[in-house]
Amino acid sequence: MNRGTTHNTDTEPHTDRGQAYTLEGFIGAMVVLMAVLFALQSVVITPTSGGLADRSVQSQVQQEAQDALVVSDQHDNLSALVRHWEGDGSFAGASGSTAPEGGYQTFSQNDLENASILGQVLNDRFADQGWNYNLEYHYTDGTQFDNKTAVYQGSPPSDAITASYMVTLYDDQYVKPDNEETLEEFEQDPGNEPMIPRATNVEEPVYNVVEVRLVVW
Repeated sequence: MNRGTTHNTDTEPHTDRGQAYTLEGFIGAMVVLMAVLFALQSVVITPTSGGLADRSVQSQVQQEAQDALVVSDQHDNLSALVRHWEGDGSFAGASGSTAPEGGYQTFSQNDLENASILGQVLNDRFADQGWNYNLEYHYTDGTQFDNKTAVYQGSPPSDAITASYMVTLYDDQYVKPDNEETLEEFEQDPGNEPMIPRATNVEEPVYNVVEVRLVVW
């Protein structure tokens, strides 16, 4: 009788201890699982975590670059940015590097952010995450195609992502940021040198059509 009582007393602590080990193991597994899930959700895709060689990354960057242009255009800000000139043929307020084609300065990241919604979006989504980008304007001067570089951060690699959006400029739109002269008045003033020239000499409301091209890598 005494042995039976002793036997029950000895086994109960072992049983409780086993249950405790099981519970600790379960809790430990849950902690590890939650940590893994948290880490996966916290991953930010940058050029060093797969780069543009990954097609899923390419697709994401392509879509976000295109969305940035669309959002800016919907606020009438993309057109305003294309018209951000000074009378000497340079970009108004530009303090960045010299453009590859020379003759004028490009926008720095801060310049672009101050001048446009597009600059805010590009800096938040790309520049702050370690991506580089160039912003270019492609157009015709009536006889041949030409381009101006608005932001220049280097020569892009062959796998860089390109997004573009067409912007139509009209004679009665104002040159930014002064808003004192329309494109037509600015172009006819002999003291001014338009950053983007008129496409043709024909009298029509369309001044030019510009492809805003964004290159990200």
